[in-house]
Amino acid sequence: MRMSRNSGKILWGLLFLLGAVYLIASKIWSLPGISVFNVILGVFCVWVLIEGIRHVNFWEILFPIAFICILFSPQLGLSAFTPWPVLGAALLGSIGLSMIFKPKKHHEWTDASTHGNSFGSNSEQCDGENLRFDNSFGESIKYINTDNLCSVSVDNSFGATSVYFDNAIIQGESATVHIDNSFGEVSLYVPRAWKVDVNVDKAFGGINMRGRMEGTSTHRLIVTGETNFGALTIVFI
Repeated sequence: MRMSRNSGKILWGLLFLLGAVYLIASKIWSLPGISVFNVILGVFCVWVLIEGIRHVNFWEILFPIAFICILFSPQLGLSAFTPWPVLGAALLGSIGLSMIFKPKKHHEWTDASTHGNSFGSNSEQCDGENLRFDNSFGESIKYINTDNLCSVSVDNSFGATSVYFDNAIIQGESATVHIDNSFGEVSLYVPRAWKVDVNVDKAFGGINMRGRMEGTSTHRLIVTGETNFGALTIVFI
């Protein structure tokens, strides 16, 4: 979830103001069954929901709705549907909508996706400036051999994808890698001399760095995208 510094200040300011209003209102009017903690969490869920709608991230849309239903289930009359049915519906809905409505990418990619049985393992080499790798329900290893790397797109679902950049050369100032990872693991093996900028959204996922980035080169690798219920690992080699 992207959130600027000013947006974060506004969020926390609203949370504290709402808590203050609730403390006063609870003494004037009867507000049964609604705690300050639930109100604060509810406001946070609404904020995440707005961010999810703005960036068309179905994980950040459906799960906040599910948590709001759980937090206020007595008031909404949804006690029979919480917590697991609502969470299960949010999970399946997020997976389905993310598969149907893929974010549009504004690049012409060289299709180098895994062929054959997607439930097995695959290792292949590919050349080109703009590359696209797709992997589902399997293990895929990609070795990039190009003297003019421009951009890479990695789409990984319920599998593991490893991409090696040690034989790739960036002719310009930077190259981009776009990650779309759901319920899987994506590992990027990057020369330690490169500078790496990571701007990846994560919903119930993790981003890990291994090794040491020296950053002695003038070339920069910009990593964007999102990882949902999965892990993105950047290994400096």
